[in-house]
Amino acid sequence: MTTADRPLDVSRSSGSGSRSGNKTARTRNPVEPQPQPPFVDRRRRLNRNWSLILLALAMSQFALSGGGCGVSAAPSHLATPPTDSPSSPINPTNPLKHLQKRSRAANFRLTFQQKLNASSTHLDWENTCNLKPTGLNETHSKAKRCKKRQRILQNLQNQTGRELRGIQAEDKARITTNADKLATVSTKTLDIVEKNKWRFYKGNYRFLPRLNLTSKQLNLRHAHRDLQIYVGAFTYMRNIKLHWDLANLQAKSVLSDELGRMRKSAREVLCSVEEAINLTNLLYTPNRQRAPQPRGQKKRRQAQPVVTYKILPRKLMEKRLQQFNSTLVPLVELHQQATLAARGEDVPPPPDDLMVLEQHALFTKLKFVQYLKSIRKILANQRKSLCKATTHVPKAIQKKL
Repeated sequence: MTTADRPLDVSRSSGSGSRSGNKTARTRNPVEPQPQPPFVDRRRRLNRNWSLILLALAMSQFALSGGGCGVSAAPSHLATPPTDSPSSPINPTNPLKHLQKRSRAANFRLTFQQKLNASSTHLDWENTCNLKPTGLNETHSKAKRCKKRQRILQNLQNQTGRELRGIQAEDKARITTNADKLATVSTKTLDIVEKNKWRFYKGNYRFLPRLNLTSKQLNLRHAHRDLQIYVGAFTYMRNIKLHWDLANLQAKSVLSDELGRMRKSAREVLCSVEEAINLTNLLYTPNRQRAPQPRGQKKRRQAQPVVTYKILPRKLMEKRLQQFNSTLVPLVELHQQATLAARGEDVPPPPDDLMVLEQHALFTKLKFVQYLKSIRKILANQRKSLCKATTHVPKAIQKKL
Protein backbone atom coordinates (compact mmCIF):
# COMPACT_ATOMS: atom_id res chain seq x y z
CA MET A 1 0.00 0.00 0.00
CA THR A 2 1.48 3.29 -1.00
CA THR A 3 1.39 6.51 0.86
CA ALA A 4 -1.04 8.08 -1.56
CA ASP A 5 -3.65 5.27 -0.97
CA ARG A 6 -3.50 5.66 2.82
CA PRO A 7 -6.44 7.77 4.39
CA LEU A 8 -5.70 11.04 6.10
CA ASP A 9 -6.14 11.11 9.87
CA VAL A 10 -7.34 14.64 10.55
CA SER A 11 -7.57 14.43 14.31
CA ARG A 12 -4.15 13.02 14.59
CA SER A 13 -2.61 15.46 12.22
CA SER A 14 -4.27 18.38 13.94
CA GLY A 15 -3.14 17.17 17.31
CA SER A 16 0.30 16.51 16.18
CA GLY A 17 0.33 19.65 14.20
CA SER A 18 -0.52 21.66 17.23
CA ARG A 19 2.35 20.16 19.02
CA SER A 20 4.77 20.19 16.15
CA GLY A 21 3.82 23.66 14.84
CA ASN A 22 2.24 22.40 11.57
CA LYS A 23 0.20 25.23 10.03
CA THR A 24 -1.95 23.16 7.65
CA ALA A 25 -4.78 22.33 10.11
CA ARG A 26 -4.90 25.85 11.69
CA THR A 27 -6.16 27.59 8.58
CA ARG A 28 -9.81 26.89 9.63
CA ASN A 29 -9.62 28.71 13.01
CA PRO A 30 -10.84 32.40 13.07
CA VAL A 31 -8.15 34.99 12.97
CA GLU A 32 -8.02 37.04 16.13
CA PRO A 33 -7.92 40.85 15.66
CA GLN A 34 -4.61 42.43 16.11
CA PRO A 35 -4.44 44.80 19.05
CA GLN A 36 -4.38 48.51 18.09
CA PRO A 37 -2.00 50.97 19.52
CA PRO A 38 -3.37 52.88 22.52
CA PHE A 39 -3.13 56.33 20.87
CA VAL A 40 -5.61 55.24 18.09
CA ASP A 41 -8.37 54.28 20.60
CA ARG A 42 -7.83 57.54 22.44
CA ARG A 43 -8.28 59.58 19.23
CA ARG A 44 -11.52 57.78 18.31
CA ARG A 45 -12.89 58.31 21.81
CA LEU A 46 -12.18 62.09 21.62
CA ASN A 47 -13.86 62.39 18.21
CA ARG A 48 -16.94 60.59 19.51
CA ASN A 49 -17.15 62.93 22.51
CA TRP A 50 -16.84 66.06 20.35
CA SER A 51 -19.61 64.77 18.04
CA LEU A 52 -21.94 64.26 20.99
CA ILE A 53 -21.17 67.72 22.34
CA LEU A 54 -21.88 69.36 18.96
CA LEU A 55 -25.15 67.42 18.60
CA ALA A 56 -26.26 68.53 22.06
CA LEU A 57 -25.47 72.18 21.24
CA ALA A 58 -27.44 72.00 17.96
CA MET A 59 -30.44 70.46 19.70
CA SER A 60 -30.41 73.17 22.38
CA GLN A 61 -30.32 75.90 19.72
CA PHE A 62 -33.34 74.45 17.89
CA ALA A 63 -35.22 74.01 21.14
CA LEU A 64 -34.72 77.68 22.12
CA SER A 65 -35.65 79.04 18.69
CA GLY A 66 -38.71 76.79 18.24
CA GLY A 67 -37.27 74.87 15.34
CA GLY A 68 -39.23 72.17 13.61
CA CYS A 69 -36.55 69.53 13.50
CA GLY A 70 -34.42 67.59 15.92
CA VAL A 71 -35.47 65.38 18.74
CA SER A 72 -37.90 67.96 20.16
CA ALA A 73 -39.90 67.92 16.92
CA ALA A 74 -40.13 64.15 16.73
CA PRO A 75 -43.49 62.63 17.64
CA SER A 76 -43.69 61.25 21.13
CA HIS A 77 -46.16 58.58 22.16
CA LEU A 78 -46.34 60.02 25.64
CA ALA A 79 -46.98 63.60 24.55
CA THR A 80 -49.44 62.88 21.75
CA PRO A 81 -51.49 59.74 22.23
CA PRO A 82 -53.08 58.18 19.16
CA THR A 83 -56.42 59.69 18.13
CA ASP A 84 -57.89 56.32 17.23
CA SER A 85 -58.11 55.19 20.83
CA PRO A 86 -61.43 55.98 22.53
CA SER A 87 -59.70 57.39 25.61
CA SER A 88 -57.74 59.98 23.62
CA PRO A 89 -58.64 63.67 24.16
CA ILE A 90 -60.74 65.59 21.58
CA ASN A 91 -58.93 67.38 18.80
CA PRO A 92 -58.60 71.06 19.86
CA THR A 93 -59.56 72.33 16.38
CA ASN A 94 -63.12 70.97 16.63
CA PRO A 95 -64.06 72.97 19.75
CA LEU A 96 -62.54 76.05 18.14
CA LYS A 97 -64.70 75.68 15.05
CA HIS A 98 -67.72 75.03 17.20
CA LEU A 99 -67.07 78.19 19.21
CA GLN A 100 -66.60 80.24 16.05
CA LYS A 101 -69.88 78.93 14.68
CA ARG A 102 -71.69 79.78 17.89
CA SER A 103 -70.14 83.25 17.89
CA ARG A 104 -71.28 83.91 14.31
CA ALA A 105 -74.78 82.75 15.16
CA ALA A 106 -74.92 85.00 18.23
CA ASN A 107 -73.65 87.99 16.23
CA PHE A 108 -76.21 87.40 13.51
CA ARG A 109 -79.02 87.13 16.04
CA LEU A 110 -77.91 90.43 17.56
CA THR A 111 -77.81 92.07 14.12
CA PHE A 112 -81.27 90.72 13.35
CA GLN A 113 -82.68 92.15 16.57
CA GLN A 114 -81.06 95.54 16.01
CA LYS A 115 -82.36 95.94 12.46
CA LEU A 116 -85.87 94.73 13.20
CA ASN A 117 -86.18 96.84 16.34
CA ALA A 118 -84.96 99.89 14.44
CA SER A 119 -87.54 99.29 11.70
CA SER A 120 -90.31 98.99 14.27
CA THR A 121 -89.43 102.13 16.24
CA HIS A 122 -89.12 104.52 13.28
CA LEU A 123 -90.03 104.56 9.61
CA ASP A 124 -87.25 103.47 7.27
CA TRP A 125 -88.49 105.84 4.55
CA GLU A 126 -88.30 108.86 6.87
CA ASN A 127 -85.21 111.01 7.42
CA THR A 128 -83.23 109.12 4.81
CA CYS A 129 -80.53 111.79 4.88
CA ASN A 130 -79.71 110.85 8.51
CA LEU A 131 -80.00 114.43 9.77
CA LYS A 132 -77.67 115.63 7.05
CA PRO A 133 -78.06 119.38 6.36
CA THR A 134 -80.17 119.96 3.27
CA GLY A 135 -79.70 123.70 2.79
CA LEU A 136 -82.71 124.92 4.74
CA ASN A 137 -80.62 127.39 6.74
CA GLU A 138 -78.83 128.89 3.75
CA THR A 139 -79.77 132.08 1.94
CA HIS A 140 -79.95 132.50 -1.81
CA SER A 141 -80.25 135.67 -3.81
CA LYS A 142 -83.17 135.87 -6.15
CA ALA A 143 -80.98 136.72 -9.13
CA LYS A 144 -80.71 134.05 -11.81
CA ARG A 145 -83.15 131.70 -10.16
CA CYS A 146 -83.53 129.65 -13.31
CA LYS A 147 -79.82 128.85 -13.53
CA LYS A 148 -79.71 127.87 -9.88
CA ARG A 149 -82.72 125.66 -10.21
CA GLN A 150 -81.17 124.10 -13.28
CA ARG A 151 -78.09 123.32 -11.22
CA ILE A 152 -80.25 121.70 -8.53
CA LEU A 153 -81.87 119.42 -11.08
CA GLN A 154 -78.49 118.60 -12.58
CA ASN A 155 -77.17 117.48 -9.18
CA LEU A 156 -80.25 115.28 -8.77
CA GLN A 157 -79.68 113.78 -12.20
CA ASN A 158 -76.01 113.08 -11.42
CA GLN A 159 -76.76 111.45 -8.08
CA THR A 160 -79.48 109.29 -9.62
CA GLY A 161 -77.13 108.23 -12.40
CA ARG A 162 -74.44 107.38 -9.86
CA GLU A 163 -76.75 105.00 -8.01
CA LEU A 164 -77.94 103.47 -11.28
CA ARG A 165 -74.40 102.82 -12.48
CA GLY A 166 -73.53 101.31 -9.12
CA ILE A 167 -76.38 98.80 -9.37
CA GLN A 168 -75.47 97.90 -12.94
CA ALA A 169 -71.77 97.49 -12.09
CA GLU A 170 -72.58 95.14 -9.20
CA ASP A 171 -74.83 93.06 -11.43
CA LYS A 172 -71.99 92.60 -13.90
CA ALA A 173 -69.34 91.83 -11.28
CA ARG A 174 -71.35 89.36 -9.20
CA ILE A 175 -72.26 85.76 -10.03
CA THR A 176 -75.89 84.65 -9.90
CA THR A 177 -76.48 81.85 -7.41
CA ASN A 178 -79.16 80.34 -5.21
CA ALA A 179 -81.00 82.81 -2.99
CA ASP A 180 -80.70 80.61 0.12
CA LYS A 181 -76.92 80.26 0.09
CA LEU A 182 -74.59 82.21 2.35
CA ALA A 183 -73.85 85.72 1.15
CA THR A 184 -70.42 86.58 -0.23
CA VAL A 185 -68.89 89.63 -1.86
CA SER A 186 -69.17 88.08 -5.34
CA THR A 187 -72.69 86.59 -5.41
CA LYS A 188 -76.18 87.83 -6.23
CA THR A 189 -79.54 86.22 -6.94
CA LEU A 190 -81.75 88.87 -8.61
CA ASP A 191 -80.71 88.78 -12.26
CA ILE A 192 -82.86 91.37 -14.03
CA VAL A 193 -81.08 90.80 -17.33
CA GLU A 194 -83.02 87.59 -17.88
CA LYS A 195 -86.35 89.26 -17.31
CA ASN A 196 -88.02 87.63 -20.33
CA LYS A 197 -88.55 84.36 -18.46
CA TRP A 198 -90.67 86.28 -15.94
CA ARG A 199 -92.82 88.06 -18.52
CA PHE A 200 -95.91 86.00 -17.60
CA TYR A 201 -95.89 87.57 -14.11
CA LYS A 202 -95.23 91.11 -15.28
CA GLY A 203 -98.90 92.10 -15.08
CA ASN A 204 -99.00 91.34 -11.35
CA TYR A 205 -96.68 94.23 -10.55
CA ARG A 206 -98.32 97.14 -12.31
CA PHE A 207 -99.04 98.74 -8.95
CA LEU A 208 -95.35 99.56 -8.45
CA PRO A 209 -94.56 103.25 -9.13
CA ARG A 210 -93.38 104.26 -12.58
CA LEU A 211 -92.89 107.44 -14.57
CA ASN A 212 -94.10 108.51 -17.97
CA LEU A 213 -91.11 109.07 -20.22
CA THR A 214 -93.05 111.61 -22.29
CA SER A 215 -93.38 113.95 -19.30
CA LYS A 216 -91.68 117.30 -19.74
CA GLN A 217 -91.26 117.97 -16.03
CA LEU A 218 -90.35 115.78 -13.06
CA ASN A 219 -92.84 116.17 -10.27
CA LEU A 220 -90.57 116.09 -7.22
CA ARG A 221 -93.43 115.57 -4.80
CA HIS A 222 -94.65 112.47 -6.68
CA ALA A 223 -91.10 111.16 -7.02
CA HIS A 224 -90.60 111.54 -3.26
CA ARG A 225 -93.75 109.53 -2.58
CA ASP A 226 -92.87 106.81 -5.10
CA LEU A 227 -89.39 106.32 -3.71
CA GLN A 228 -90.82 105.88 -0.21
CA ILE A 229 -92.79 102.89 -1.52
CA TYR A 230 -89.64 101.32 -2.95
CA VAL A 231 -87.78 101.82 0.33
CA GLY A 232 -90.66 100.25 2.25
CA ALA A 233 -90.89 97.26 -0.12
CA PHE A 234 -87.17 96.50 0.03
CA THR A 235 -87.16 96.90 3.82
CA TYR A 236 -90.08 94.56 4.46
CA MET A 237 -88.78 91.87 2.12
CA ARG A 238 -85.29 92.07 3.61
CA ASN A 239 -86.62 91.70 7.17
CA ILE A 240 -88.73 88.68 6.19
CA LYS A 241 -85.70 87.01 4.62
CA LEU A 242 -83.56 87.80 7.65
CA HIS A 243 -86.09 85.99 9.80
CA TRP A 244 -85.79 82.96 7.52
CA ASP A 245 -81.98 83.19 7.68
CA LEU A 246 -82.08 83.20 11.48
CA ALA A 247 -84.21 80.06 11.57
CA ASN A 248 -82.27 78.11 8.91
CA LEU A 249 -78.76 79.45 8.28
CA GLN A 250 -77.78 81.48 11.35
CA ALA A 251 -76.14 83.84 8.85
CA LYS A 252 -77.04 86.28 6.09
CA SER A 253 -78.20 84.77 2.80
CA VAL A 254 -77.61 86.04 -0.71
CA LEU A 255 -81.17 87.36 -1.11
CA SER A 256 -81.25 89.29 2.17
CA ASP A 257 -77.85 90.81 1.40
CA GLU A 258 -78.97 91.98 -2.04
CA LEU A 259 -82.24 93.37 -0.68
CA GLY A 260 -80.19 95.33 1.83
CA ARG A 261 -78.11 96.86 -0.96
CA MET A 262 -81.24 97.76 -2.94
CA ARG A 263 -82.78 99.33 0.16
CA LYS A 264 -79.65 101.44 0.63
CA SER A 265 -79.74 102.65 -3.00
CA ALA A 266 -83.43 103.56 -2.74
CA ARG A 267 -82.76 105.55 0.44
CA GLU A 268 -79.90 107.41 -1.24
CA VAL A 269 -82.07 108.47 -4.18
CA LEU A 270 -84.90 109.45 -1.82
CA CYS A 271 -82.48 111.63 0.13
CA SER A 272 -81.34 113.29 -3.12
CA VAL A 273 -84.93 114.09 -4.08
CA GLU A 274 -85.58 115.53 -0.62
CA GLU A 275 -82.51 117.74 -0.91
CA ALA A 276 -83.68 119.00 -4.31
CA ILE A 277 -87.11 119.82 -2.84
CA ASN A 278 -85.62 121.71 0.12
CA LEU A 279 -83.26 123.72 -2.07
CA THR A 280 -86.06 124.56 -4.51
CA ASN A 281 -88.32 125.77 -1.70
CA LEU A 282 -85.51 127.89 -0.32
CA LEU A 283 -84.81 129.35 -3.75
CA TYR A 284 -88.41 130.44 -4.49
CA THR A 285 -89.63 131.37 -1.01
CA PRO A 286 -89.82 135.18 -0.48
CA ASN A 287 -87.50 136.39 2.27
CA ARG A 288 -88.13 140.15 2.31
CA GLN A 289 -88.66 141.77 5.70
CA ARG A 290 -92.27 142.58 6.45
CA ALA A 291 -93.24 145.73 8.35
CA PRO A 292 -94.64 145.18 11.84
CA GLN A 293 -98.43 145.16 11.77
CA PRO A 294 -100.50 147.18 14.26
CA ARG A 295 -102.58 145.45 16.88
CA GLY A 296 -106.07 144.50 15.91
CA GLN A 297 -105.13 143.36 12.43
CA LYS A 298 -104.87 139.71 11.59
CA LYS A 299 -101.46 138.31 10.89
CA ARG A 300 -100.72 137.59 7.29
CA ARG A 301 -100.38 134.00 6.31
CA GLN A 302 -96.82 132.90 5.80
CA ALA A 303 -95.78 132.02 2.28
CA GLN A 304 -96.13 128.33 1.60
CA PRO A 305 -93.25 126.37 0.07
CA VAL A 306 -93.34 125.74 -3.65
CA VAL A 307 -93.04 121.95 -3.32
CA THR A 308 -94.51 120.01 -0.40
CA TYR A 309 -94.07 116.37 0.47
CA LYS A 310 -95.51 114.05 3.07
CA ILE A 311 -94.13 111.01 4.83
CA LEU A 312 -96.35 108.00 4.33
CA PRO A 313 -97.58 106.55 7.65
CA ARG A 314 -96.96 102.89 8.34
CA LYS A 315 -100.62 101.97 7.95
CA LEU A 316 -100.80 103.47 4.46
CA MET A 317 -97.47 101.90 3.50
CA GLU A 318 -98.63 98.44 4.55
CA LYS A 319 -101.82 98.95 2.58
CA ARG A 320 -99.73 99.56 -0.53
CA LEU A 321 -97.54 96.55 0.20
CA GLN A 322 -100.54 94.27 0.52
CA GLN A 323 -100.90 94.56 -3.24
CA PHE A 324 -98.16 91.94 -3.51
CA ASN A 325 -100.86 89.30 -3.96
CA SER A 326 -99.65 86.05 -2.47
CA THR A 327 -101.31 83.66 -0.06
CA LEU A 328 -98.03 81.86 0.63
CA VAL A 329 -95.92 84.93 1.38
CA PRO A 330 -98.05 87.81 2.75
CA LEU A 331 -95.51 90.57 3.28
CA VAL A 332 -97.27 92.46 6.05
CA GLU A 333 -98.07 89.42 8.18
CA LEU A 334 -94.64 87.85 7.83
CA HIS A 335 -92.99 91.18 8.64
CA GLN A 336 -95.04 91.44 11.83
CA GLN A 337 -93.95 87.93 12.82
CA ALA A 338 -90.30 88.84 12.18
CA THR A 339 -90.68 91.96 14.34
CA LEU A 340 -92.15 89.92 17.20
CA ALA A 341 -89.39 87.32 16.85
CA ALA A 342 -86.79 90.07 17.22
CA ARG A 343 -88.42 91.04 20.52
CA GLY A 344 -88.12 87.48 21.81
CA GLU A 345 -91.75 86.46 21.51
CA ASP A 346 -92.90 83.05 20.34
CA VAL A 347 -94.01 83.15 16.72
CA PRO A 348 -94.47 80.44 14.09
CA PRO A 349 -91.40 79.79 11.94
CA PRO A 350 -91.23 81.43 8.51
CA PRO A 351 -92.27 79.40 5.45
CA ASP A 352 -89.69 76.94 4.16
CA ASP A 353 -90.15 77.98 0.52
CA LEU A 354 -89.74 81.70 -0.19
CA MET A 355 -89.67 81.40 -3.97
CA VAL A 356 -92.57 83.85 -4.21
CA LEU A 357 -90.61 86.38 -2.15
CA GLU A 358 -87.69 86.07 -4.56
CA GLN A 359 -90.08 86.77 -7.44
CA HIS A 360 -91.43 89.86 -5.64
CA ALA A 361 -87.89 91.08 -5.04
CA LEU A 362 -86.88 90.50 -8.65
CA PHE A 363 -89.71 92.59 -10.10
CA THR A 364 -89.31 95.30 -7.45
CA LYS A 365 -85.65 95.64 -8.39
CA LEU A 366 -86.52 95.69 -12.10
CA LYS A 367 -89.14 98.40 -11.63
CA PHE A 368 -86.81 100.44 -9.42
CA VAL A 369 -84.01 100.39 -12.01
CA GLN A 370 -86.49 101.46 -14.68
CA TYR A 371 -87.67 104.25 -12.40
CA LEU A 372 -84.13 105.58 -12.02
CA LYS A 373 -83.63 105.53 -15.78
CA SER A 374 -86.85 107.50 -16.24
CA ILE A 375 -85.74 110.13 -13.70
CA ARG A 376 -82.48 110.68 -15.58
CA LYS A 377 -84.17 110.97 -18.95
CA ILE A 378 -86.90 113.35 -17.78
CA LEU A 379 -84.44 115.59 -15.94
CA ALA A 380 -82.16 115.74 -18.99
CA ASN A 381 -85.02 117.02 -21.16
CA GLN A 382 -86.29 119.36 -18.45
CA ARG A 383 -82.94 121.08 -17.94
CA LYS A 384 -82.62 121.83 -21.65
CA SER A 385 -85.95 123.64 -21.85
CA LEU A 386 -86.04 125.08 -18.34
CA CYS A 387 -84.55 128.53 -18.85
CA LYS A 388 -86.24 129.10 -22.22
CA ALA A 389 -89.53 130.10 -20.57
CA THR A 390 -90.16 133.82 -20.24
CA THR A 391 -92.59 133.76 -17.36
CA HIS A 392 -91.40 134.33 -13.80
CA VAL A 393 -94.68 133.96 -11.96
CA PRO A 394 -94.33 131.67 -8.93
CA LYS A 395 -97.64 129.99 -9.76
CA ALA A 396 -96.36 128.94 -13.14
CA ILE A 397 -93.24 127.59 -11.45
CA GLN A 398 -95.40 125.68 -9.03
CA LYS A 399 -97.26 124.02 -11.87
CA LYS A 400 -94.01 122.96 -13.46
CA LEU A 401 -92.86 121.38 -10.24
